[in-house]
Amino acid sequence: MNGMEQFERQLRDTFRRVEPPAGLEQKILERVRPRPARRLPGWLAVAASLLLVAGGTLGLARWREQRLRAQQAEHVRQQLAVTLEITARTIAKAEGRLRSIGIERIQIEEASWQEH
Repeated sequence: MNGMEQFERQLRDTFRRVEPPAGLEQKILERVRPRPARRLPGWLAVAASLLLVAGGTLGLARWREQRLRAQQAEHVRQQLAVTLEITARTIAKAEGRLRSIGIERIQIEEASWQEH
């Protein structure tokens, strides 16, 4: 037998019909058959819904609190800016008045405060 004949025989043996094992068709059909969807128990769905609502409510409350704090901080910042502006103008006026009367420099002494 030459190499070509041997190759053809191996090819035929490889592609010969083999009978499937008994019950294979049933096993395949069982695996591909759609399974009914599992339903969660009613109490579990209610509990999950309550958790979602509670989480959302807490998250919203925290967001509002942070927003309120940010607004309050901005208000304080604006008040401080106005206070500093007024203070700067007052000091500038005082310096101008002092210079107009010939005072260039004021010596400042530290004062101690004692409670009585």
